[in-house]
Amino acid sequence: MKPVVTWIVLANTREVRILVNRGPGKGLEPLANKHWRAEGVDKPRDKAGVGHSIAGPAVSAVDPGDPQRQSDIRFARKVAGRLSNSLDKKRFHRLVLVSGPLMLGLLRGVAEDRLKDVIVEEVAKDLTAQPIDVVKSHLGAVIAV
Repeated sequence: MKPVVTWIVLANTREVRILVNRGPGKGLEPLANKHWRAEGVDKPRDKAGVGHSIAGPAVSAVDPGDPQRQSDIRFARKVAGRLSNSLDKKRFHRLVLVSGPLMLGLLRGVAEDRLKDVIVEEVAKDLTAQPIDVVKSHLGAVIAV
């Protein structure tokens, strides 16, 4: 019988690491080439502009948007796309998302339904920079590591 492969996705809006569990009691190990980083963000150089109304003497500010937020969304889409691609190649059977609340919400929003179907648990905590032993302690109630 083939083992059930579970990927543990450790994510925040700047980076993603993936650990793998190949069955109960097999522990966690980092996957090679599965450490992704977001691209840097160029901050606006100017203050918001001002637009004049054609309907009268009113003036309004022009909001340049939030480049950091747009970068976070692009990164979440990139991560979800890579996970979907790996699911297509049958590299894992289940996913556990371990992420800070912001990235967790972004991933939920951009993930395809077929990817959402293999998510067995979500942990709203950023453990991206933590060693594997600390991650294990947070996953004890989720999967048999």
